[in-house]
Amino acid sequence: MKPWIYPVGLTAVVGAAVLATSLSGAVALPAEQVRESATRVSVVCPAFGSAATRIRVAAQSVNEKVRTAKLSTPQKTTDTEGLAVVADPGEPVRVSVSGSQLFGATTSASAGEGPGRGLSLTSCLAPSAEFWFSGVDVTDAAQSDLILVNLDSTDAVVDLVAYGAGGRLSAPRGLTVKGNASSSVALGAISRHPDPITIKVSTSQGRVAAFVRQITWQGNTPLAAEWVPSGVGPASDQVLPGIPAGNGKRLLLVTNPGELTAEVGIDILGASGRSQLAEADRVQVPPGVTSVVDLGPGLAGQAAAVQLTSNHPVVAGLAADNGLAPVKYDTVLDGPAPPVPSDALWPVALGKQSVGTLQLVNPTDADVVVNVSLTAGPKGTPQLTPVTVPASSTAQLPLPKADAVSIRIQTESTAVRAAVLANGSLNTVKGTAVLDLVANESRAHRSQVIFNPHLG
Repeated sequence: MKPWIYPVGLTAVVGAAVLATSLSGAVALPAEQVRESATRVSVVCPAFGSAATRIRVAAQSVNEKVRTAKLSTPQKTTDTEGLAVVADPGEPVRVSVSGSQLFGATTSASAGEGPGRGLSLTSCLAPSAEFWFSGVDVTDAAQSDLILVNLDSTDAVVDLVAYGAGGRLSAPRGLTVKGNASSSVALGAISRHPDPITIKVSTSQGRVAAFVRQITWQGNTPLAAEWVPSGVGPASDQVLPGIPAGNGKRLLLVTNPGELTAEVGIDILGASGRSQLAEADRVQVPPGVTSVVDLGPGLAGQAAAVQLTSNHPVVAGLAADNGLAPVKYDTVLDGPAPPVPSDALWPVALGKQSVGTLQLVNPTDADVVVNVSLTAGPKGTPQLTPVTVPASSTAQLPLPKADAVSIRIQTESTAVRAAVLANGSLNTVKGTAVLDLVANESRAHRSQVIFNPHLG
């Protein structure tokens, strides 16, 4: 059994804000109607305290200042106009704007040593009654923790359901999270399992924001730390937009939470178009089971995306690594993402030691045009680039090398997905990470308006 070291808090990454104004030179898009509200909309960016790990929460609002506050001191707020970067908060951070505004927030963590070793990105989330995490590692070589944050004043009660290769696994239920507090649950309570599993987090009372942070170990030495992305939940047609290049493992996880066997088609979308895996283009997943498909041989080290179509809703994820020796090793996880909105913004604080690439995915049968505006730093000038993404293909655009970058996407397509693929040298570690670009309004079924008197 490995030593279970939980970082004192946890930082998250969310990203998405729909902008009301148009970029200079960008294609004009219809203005969206925004409802008026005197309350504030909040998301949680989990963070943890670590002397060896650099953590940055990036947040940005449209037409007003974005407000940030640590979870334990909601009355101590900071209002920032434009791009805000909160460095090393040591605990979860609330990010909020007035209810009539749309905004985005993401978090990065990077370390060359210690329990936070590697490069990782995640999304800040609004409280919800349900979350799905695919790619959770519960082997003997892993430490996985579920972090639950309750922004409401009343207690929340949380239940877990776990799905493995042999069916459902015993998982904790009836977990209480006090109001205006966070709680950590060690997923070692779930039976050890050789393959990554999928976990459903749901509340029988109240709402929480849920995050999974996991560490891969070699003996008593941590090798890599990663956030497990929160997926979109069971669906019959979904796209995983962020499979990074490299020759490490590429394991596709498909979970069937239903009561009937699901037949799932697997298509690879790459720079040269659509393709299928030899002898793995279709998989049958029994009820309550997580099936694992090795994509490595079919990808041949190329960056790509995966489209899944099934006769019954399934949950999906990707567990991968950089394939390097332990001294350079890092892991990466990806999940399915909904289409990007017609106009949205994601701030990302990668740091100057990392290099990011925007990957756009077009799963349709017709070419689409995406207008991408990249801004380096809070005072940078937006650089607009129209990108044509061919049918059933991917296209990439390098991000400017800066401590923080704003990514604005405008498109008339209703099917394009996007992800940031990141790499960085952290001492000897060759860090790798993926951030699926999911807009706040794409999580509308989850998002709730939270009134907090301290946040105004």
